[in-house]
Amino acid sequence: MRREHENPPSPQLAEALRAGLPGLAKEIYAEIDASVPDYAIADPSPPAIAVVVNEALAVFVARVADPAVPLDRLTELLRALGRKESDGGRSLDSLHTAFRVAFRTSWHRIAEVCTRHRYSGDVLAELAEHHMAYMDELIGPVVQGYLEADPKPQEERAQLRRRLLHRLAEGGGRSGGVAELADRAGWPLPAAATPVAVPPGAVWPRAAVTADVLLDLDGSDPCLLFPGPFDGDRRTTLESALPGIPLSVGLTVPLEQIPDSLRWARRVSALAENGVIGGAPVLLSEDHLLDLWLTADPALLDEIVARSLGGLMNLPAAKGAALTETLRVWLESWSTAADVGRRLHLHPQTVRYRLHQIRERIGDQMDDPEARFRLEAALRALRLRDRGRAASGPGGRLVS
Repeated sequence: MRREHENPPSPQLAEALRAGLPGLAKEIYAEIDASVPDYAIADPSPPAIAVVVNEALAVFVARVADPAVPLDRLTELLRALGRKESDGGRSLDSLHTAFRVAFRTSWHRIAEVCTRHRYSGDVLAELAEHHMAYMDELIGPVVQGYLEADPKPQEERAQLRRRLLHRLAEGGGRSGGVAELADRAGWPLPAAATPVAVPPGAVWPRAAVTADVLLDLDGSDPCLLFPGPFDGDRRTTLESALPGIPLSVGLTVPLEQIPDSLRWARRVSALAENGVIGGAPVLLSEDHLLDLWLTADPALLDEIVARSLGGLMNLPAAKGAALTETLRVWLESWSTAADVGRRLHLHPQTVRYRLHQIRERIGDQMDDPEARFRLEAALRALRLRDRGRAASGPGGRLVS
């Protein structure tokens, strides 16, 4: 068995990569062709993006051997590519997508080469960092060239896009003026879009700009709007642009439903801020639809809890908690005392005794399907309320 290379000299690694990359450029073209309609390569002569791909691969390998290799020529090619694509009417988002495809495809080949040559995981991890940083370095000149070529002043376009975003966020998705405004802003109207609620004070870096994202981070209710669904690439863009900032992604909906989706996203943000729900900095509304429903009207919820579980709410805290937890597990499992006991680590006889006490206090609700549904909803809502109170103190209340 060959020994793994733990810390190979950079020139040795560069040579291994150079020898393993023939044909990669064509593979990248094919992937771009399949993934990005704007870049379907029908012309046998290399398109502008193909020339850039060739140069970018060569410079990356050269930089593995010598990090001081300059980017001057490649930078000019990238700026020229941005200008050319802008003049040709292609969107900056198509360029971003093409670069993501190139990044993914090239990394697969690089990882294969390193594995074949038995380089260690540490070397592969370091190379992955260099590769990601390199791709980030390449995007800036493309965006710069694209914006330089745009005949419409950048600020004017930004203002038009903010107006368009506000119109859509206020429910103007069906109005005739939206199509005209979108055309003036250079934003093709999609069939559906995904809003993102952003906390005040967030700054969207220029290098992260994509042509198809509408944004207003300066207003009292900052938000973004992505056309189409919020996929993995969108999430990567968002997390890279606003690292560590709590964000709530709405549902992907038709344009006329953007206000509802944005409202739900903002309520998810409020629930997270109040400790009712937790999760990563990027929260998806689709993961919290039941939470949104259960917390939509706190006063009504309190009334439902009082009417459904009132007989358990006036017990001493410890006993009330034990009975409500037993009821919750019984409702969720709809099972025997023995099974409920296993879930709660209790003797079945203890469970039977608790269920008897519960039945005495809430009557025949346990036998009525509609009442059981109401009980389970009330118990789920109580858990959400308890989380909020634990985070904000005894006076805490579910946001509405």
